[in-house]
Amino acid sequence: MNKKMKRSLATIVLFAALLTTASFPAWAAEGVSSAVFAQTSTNTSYALTDKVEVEIKSILNQHESDSTKLGAVIRIKNTTDKITRVPDFELRVRMADGIEYTLQPSAKNPKSILPKTQQELSYLTNAERSDDAELSELSFVDVDMEVYPKKETTLLSVPVDAALVWKGSDSTITKASALLKWGEAFTLPSLRTSVGFIPVDIHKEITAKGVSTVVQIQVVNPTNERQTVPNFGIDGKTESKVYSGDRAEASVVLDPGEKKYIHIVIPTDLDTEFTSLNVVTPESFFASQGDGKLQEDTYRVGRANILLPVGAATQGVIPAPDYTLGTPVKLDSTNKFVPSNVDVSLVELHVTNNEDDGFNTAVAKFKLTNNSDRPVPIPAIQTELVSKDGFAYGGRRQLATALSVVPKASYVVSYSYALPASETGEGLKMNLYSQQVSGDTVYKSLLATAKVPVQDNETTSKVLNVYPYEINIKDWSISAIYQASLTYDYKLKLELDIKPDKQVTADKYNNMLSFELFDKVGNPVGKTTRDLSGEGRLYNGTNTIDLSARSGQLDFPIQVKVYETFTNEYGETVKRFLTTFKQ
Repeated sequence: MNKKMKRSLATIVLFAALLTTASFPAWAAEGVSSAVFAQTSTNTSYALTDKVEVEIKSILNQHESDSTKLGAVIRIKNTTDKITRVPDFELRVRMADGIEYTLQPSAKNPKSILPKTQQELSYLTNAERSDDAELSELSFVDVDMEVYPKKETTLLSVPVDAALVWKGSDSTITKASALLKWGEAFTLPSLRTSVGFIPVDIHKEITAKGVSTVVQIQVVNPTNERQTVPNFGIDGKTESKVYSGDRAEASVVLDPGEKKYIHIVIPTDLDTEFTSLNVVTPESFFASQGDGKLQEDTYRVGRANILLPVGAATQGVIPAPDYTLGTPVKLDSTNKFVPSNVDVSLVELHVTNNEDDGFNTAVAKFKLTNNSDRPVPIPAIQTELVSKDGFAYGGRRQLATALSVVPKASYVVSYSYALPASETGEGLKMNLYSQQVSGDTVYKSLLATAKVPVQDNETTSKVLNVYPYEINIKDWSISAIYQASLTYDYKLKLELDIKPDKQVTADKYNNMLSFELFDKVGNPVGKTTRDLSGEGRLYNGTNTIDLSARSGQLDFPIQVKVYETFTNEYGETVKRFLTTFKQ
């Protein structure tokens, strides 16, 4: 067995081992196939001369209304131990109807090849023909212009496999080894790279710039050397249209054994539903414009097709397992957003009806625990609730937090979600994302996903669970005091037993309690808020709360509604109903 074959087999084995243990998002690991798209280079090498070999990398036959763009990219390899000149030849394509076209060489094609190396040669031409003809043959022809009539010698003729011909973005990939299911690992052998690719997530995003679909790909380096991830893009295909997408990360380098994420952003319409994705790679051709100026002509060639389940971008492609509140989320280890020594737990999730506004509000609380001996910055995790019907509701984080979590302690961050009144909370899924910025492109990268339970709203209980506090209401009363200003002032007297979670650090950004007074016909007449931490907070024992109501008449019966409240990043006041005192 030669050394080259040994290295190839070793790379495949190592790639398989890496993919078997690859760190997919932990909540979704069971739903991603680790089967290797095991494929060595399918490009066949042909001897062009006794010094060089050639192989076909790409073939283009893109028909438009009144013309056809014909192109080819050829790899040429120097098999000797000396610098070798690229042989003089014309590259010609023969169509199925027998017509032959000569392709023009790119102005940047190299003139020589270093020993034991290879170069790429690009060729392109536009044929003015309105019909759509198939390619049948590619020929390398030596033309001797020194004699008359000129002498033509065919150095090599290669039959063209129809499965290798790319006809533009509307092409259908038919080669069996290039047809993949979502989650299958694959390589791009035509690019001569050992890097492996694994589709991990696809989701739709709505921003100020419009709607886009983001595809998240894990790239793996199975070798013992640094690898640069080759340039590639992804086109999203619907039943009738193709949408072109480009990488958010322009250049990615992998150390030996390293895994990273690459994101492809595809501008789409709001109702776009992809059925599959084409993995495409770019090719370039340079035409001389005179005066040393070059005009670049680029096109993309399809390499693999990934089939998508129905509703992939809205309902997700990763099965979401059940989650138990309060347990640490096993975030994907590939992410660099949340430090490995920080645990993230969902500790509360409630859905509250807003009678006056006509919609429901969900409130979630996440506990971040710093297990290290140093302060850790609080990551601004993006969250999203997804209904069982596939509708996504973006989370709005509390307006302000501390900068870091102190060592061996926890910190709580709240999120709000606006839900339609018809949403009961049954079958909700929670997605966690990191927000990434690359130039002008802002996108999200999946960290984890799971089905999450919604807690019951126990509005008659004497215990208020407002994490990180458990508030036991031992006694209460509402009194009206007649003032010298000839008005009545209402006060709420509470006898409380407050038990905090001592592991959690509370500060001025902590959620508060809002006490709202309503008269006998349900009109609001007074309101006040009290902190649960810091100066002016509620204490164990007796608390007297001025409801800031100044009424000219004594009004009974009255009621006080108690809410947990905070301000989210959009400046909205979020309230969760807790209980009512009626007197």
